[in-house]
Amino acid sequence: MRKAILLVMLAFSLPALAGKIQIDPSPIPLKGTFQVVVAGLQDVQTGNVLVVNVRTGEGIRVPLEEKEGRLLAGPIYALRDCDDAAGKEHVIRVQVGDVIVAATELEEGLSATAVITDPTGEPALTVERWDEGQALWCPSSPLEPGKIRIVVEDPGKDVLCEPESVQVTIRLGGEEKDLDAREKGATSGQFVSELELSIERDGPALKAVLTHKGSEFLSAPLAEGMALTVVYEDLAYSVSLPSLAVRFESTEVVEDTDCPVKLALSEPTDPDEVIWYVDGAERSERGPEIKLIRTEPTYPDSLSVIALVRKGALWGKAEAKVVFVPHTEIEFVQAGSGETAKAPWRCGTPLRVKLAGVYDDAAPRVWVGVLGPSCTVKELALEPKGNGVFVSEPFRPEELSACAGDILWAQYKDPTCLEDVAYTLLRLR
Repeated sequence: MRKAILLVMLAFSLPALAGKIQIDPSPIPLKGTFQVVVAGLQDVQTGNVLVVNVRTGEGIRVPLEEKEGRLLAGPIYALRDCDDAAGKEHVIRVQVGDVIVAATELEEGLSATAVITDPTGEPALTVERWDEGQALWCPSSPLEPGKIRIVVEDPGKDVLCEPESVQVTIRLGGEEKDLDAREKGATSGQFVSELELSIERDGPALKAVLTHKGSEFLSAPLAEGMALTVVYEDLAYSVSLPSLAVRFESTEVVEDTDCPVKLALSEPTDPDEVIWYVDGAERSERGPEIKLIRTEPTYPDSLSVIALVRKGALWGKAEAKVVFVPHTEIEFVQAGSGETAKAPWRCGTPLRVKLAGVYDDAAPRVWVGVLGPSCTVKELALEPKGNGVFVSEPFRPEELSACAGDILWAQYKDPTCLEDVAYTLLRLR
């Protein structure tokens, strides 16, 4: 070995001759291969080249073979101590930064040098999920709750003979944080980090939570179209987080005070879990519907209703508004002016029936009749006037066979709520 090193030093000291020697490629990537090329020699078809690692003094002698007018030595493998050299004929052990010298005694000595640089190779980035049924890692789209792992393939970062780390950035719903991915083995160039994705309740809201090594790593409010994005150097990998579609039969319900309201889910069918919140307070109901009621003196009022729904591992959220209004009001009014009709009322003077506060009945109905054993009852056609007001067609009490001394009645009934009944009386003269 000492002789080899002296030979290299001697080669550096010799003047340049007609022959040329070079290392190809130069610089040499770690874990790559290179050749020594000798050209410009006349009538030389064979020889040897000595390849030496200047740092360690290790040297190997490689035969030169003639090919297309040049002498070639190699391929020579530039490997670390931990790299497998099985089946490789010419191997020199190196580290990044080592200087390699190639020298030959041909033409009284030729030499060339090259430096060992980082390994080469294009990086790749993926996100995978653990499939419990198949017990293997699978493509991640969409990213359901459970175990996930980030995999970076980067041969250029596998430099040392021990596991190394690379850094990735995790982005979730506007939040981001850096995470180390550890090399899987000493020489794989594959860097892995495992996380656990879960959807958790946060009061009347839902949040996506990433857990790393048993502790919360990153969380963000769950939103439709939300995605998990992993960034490594110039690479970005994004995968969507599915959410459960949750819908009510109606997102706004208007009902009279004292009338019960049933708010029911239309989607999904047969949920595994439903958690109800009314004005921010959790309710004891756990089924796919909830019943609400408001009584005096709290009207008019509204309630915000939220349902958090789970089916399998997926969660979803829906919101609705329930508005309670006062009971419907009814009165007889003058047919012409619309002013309140006052008793006693002339039998032959036309009247109308006015309804006010009809917010929960799209097609209200009203009847008039004479108080007592009379069978004369008439339904009046109603015309909407806006803001919950309806006014009937005009009629004369005498059309109902009513005369002086009789009492006229008018009544409204809400078909959806037995408690919502309005009536009024008017004495005739």
